[in-house]
Amino acid sequence: MVLEDLQVILNTTTKDALLTIYIREAQDAITNYLNGSEAIDFTTLYEGAVIKYVVQCINKKGNEGLKSFGQGSVSGSYEDGLSNSIKALLPLPHIRMR
Repeated sequence: MVLEDLQVILNTTTKDALLTIYIREAQDAITNYLNGSEAIDFTTLYEGAVIKYVVQCINKKGNEGLKSFGQGSVSGSYEDGLSNSIKALLPLPHIRMR
């Protein structure tokens, strides 16, 4: 379902392999953020967060290492990891006890 939604959002059906890689990356990033177990399928639990993560990855493709940029009066920067808009779609992370 996530793959089909992304194909509609990105208006493509030929980038399935790339989208699958980004979906896996999203699942790993969400697992790390939530301090959770990899046995849970986050693509179904947090579908909106996965879609938003993949769309953000596609939008900054080719500029992965860029922290900030400026060109004339236009400037911007990219966040590392999960953005605040993605974190807002997720529950609070589990606390690990030592």
